[in-house]
Amino acid sequence: MNNPSNERRKHLRIYRNFIVSCHEKGKPIVEHNVSQVNNVSKGGLNFILTHPLKQGDVVMIDLKPPFIADPVHLEGVVLECKEKIPDMIYEIRLQFQEIPHQMLTALEKIESYG
Repeated sequence: MNNPSNERRKHLRIYRNFIVSCHEKGKPIVEHNVSQVNNVSKGGLNFILTHPLKQGDVVMIDLKPPFIADPVHLEGVVLECKEKIPDMIYEIRLQFQEIPHQMLTALEKIESYG
């Protein structure tokens, strides 16, 4: 049984579908479409890619959340990359460097809907 007092997370995880694309910062813009967003919070993003990233890589994210007309541009650092299906599917944990006000507002609206 989970005990909320043992929760280490600073931010509520939101489990919703989002439209996302990304590319590694400083490299030619070769966009990688993300097939699945596992969750997003004010602190970061957990998503699936079809290629691995290295811990510490800086990634540019275009995220299309509800309540915002245009995609939000975010920058994050890869905390972890786990191979889920060998040479095919990778789960990425990414921590946002800075989160724009419009994104914070959208996440707060989503959180308020439960």
